Amino acid sequence: MSKLRTILFFIGLIPFTLMAGIVAAPTLLSQKATWFVADIWAGLTLFWLRVTCGIRSEVRGAGALPSANIIYASKHQSAWDTLMLWRTLKRPLFILKRELYWIPFFGWYLWRSGQIAINRAERRKAMEQIIAQAGEAQKANRPIVIFPEGTRGKPYADTTYHSGVAKLSEALAWPVIPVALNAGKFWPKRPLWKTPGTAIMEFLPKMDACKGDKTSWMAELKARIENACKLL
Repeated sequence: MSKLRTILFFIGLIPFTLMAGIVAAPTLLSQKATWFVADIWAGLTLFWLRVTCGIRSEVRGAGALPSANIIYASKHQSAWDTLMLWRTLKRPLFILKRELYWIPFFGWYLWRSGQIAINRAERRKAMEQIIAQAGEAQKANRPIVIFPEGTRGKPYADTTYHSGVAKLSEALAWPVIPVALNAGKFWPKRPLWKTPGTAIMEFLPKMDACKGDKTSWMAELKARIENACKLL
């Protein structure tokens, strides 16, 4: 049954995304219009996910979330994560791999929405780029979203958290809000098949900006996120 649900989800999503990308192409002339299109697409995708696959979405701890001078460090298990973060936060700037810009249609809108696309093979230059673009985020009152694991992982897996978020927090003197979730239970990276349930995203209490001891700070961040994920 889950295979049939998943097939139905993609049968609807792929043509809709292509048609929307073509019809809405003129909005690429305006970043604000692109944001509007992205909001609609993300919302309809989550709605279609619920209808076809029975995956409901729930957000916890989202009251009065700051949108300026803040970094959100999120667990990463599924494409659902990015959809919910986009829908919940105010025009977030995601730190992502530049290869995503190369995807036809999807990548164009991603680029126009003003994300931070980095070359992960050049870590030092990537950090310099992120810090430079963070200044733009500050002026525009846009939060930064980073996935410390760097890629999607399985629920409850002991993954490595990279220190980029600590370096960024220290360089900007910005606090960090950890984000826990359980979406990988229902929309995993592999296999593709989706199962019904309630995908939950929880925003945890804010951590002070990293100051010097990156190892201890990263251990605290990982512990907060992983412990919260186990309870979801």
